[in-house]
Amino acid sequence: MIDISNSVRIAQDYMSFLVSAKSTAGHGIHSPFVFDFVNEVLNSKGKWQNTLHDIEWFRNWQINSGISLGCSTYGAGSRVHTKPTSLCRIIKESSVSSKMGSFLFRLAKWVNAKNILELGTSVGISTLYLASACPKGTVTTLEGDSQRVDIAKNSFDYLGYHNINIVEGDFDLSISNVLDDSPKFDLIFFDGNHKAEPTLRYFRQCLENMHNDSVFVFDDIRWSSEMFKAWQVISQHKSVSISIDMFNVGVVFFRKGIAKQSFMINF
Repeated sequence: MIDISNSVRIAQDYMSFLVSAKSTAGHGIHSPFVFDFVNEVLNSKGKWQNTLHDIEWFRNWQINSGISLGCSTYGAGSRVHTKPTSLCRIIKESSVSSKMGSFLFRLAKWVNAKNILELGTSVGISTLYLASACPKGTVTTLEGDSQRVDIAKNSFDYLGYHNINIVEGDFDLSISNVLDDSPKFDLIFFDGNHKAEPTLRYFRQCLENMHNDSVFVFDDIRWSSEMFKAWQVISQHKSVSISIDMFNVGVVFFRKGIAKQSFMINF
């Protein structure tokens, strides 16, 4: 059932967002770093189109495959299916869009990411975009649902991605183990839980494994009122130098020597 009140809230939030947001043309953005981010990440959509063709082809094949899955008890919001569902539905509801996937790819390229962490594999679409951006690096991705892990592994093997380490299990356990055993991460993508408390907890844990040039990406920051409050806490954190609100997605940087700034960009 569609939550009408939540849909109305999101529509109202978007109208308010448009009043303050800068466009991707870059007008009014006085930070050279953010201006470069806009030009090199947000505005270079066609540059890597051929590179991502296989991922999009495979996504469409999976959507039309007719594969069914059982119930899932992990995640929040649309990530939870209490009845058997189709792979098609999971991809349409839970996987990143083509636009978001190519954004993650370009961002990982821009920051020259070699070591990436993803919280929330689902069936592996977003993981493929990240892994494609750093063929000589490593993507560690966490997923709690065993059926989705199996589908993701098959996808990685089929497309020949051998730079992905998928960790199955409850986030509260697996994230601690991964952070303890890993070096600093260049990029961390938070897409595994759409509740404020665990999102903030994972953010604080991951701060121990970031460096000056790291970037954290948070999906669905306006999924709910509590998620947006979590984003506001994150963007105002003392360790964050630059935060970029793109309505559905939030991005934070930790670069020292840059005055703390917050931007809203319509992407």
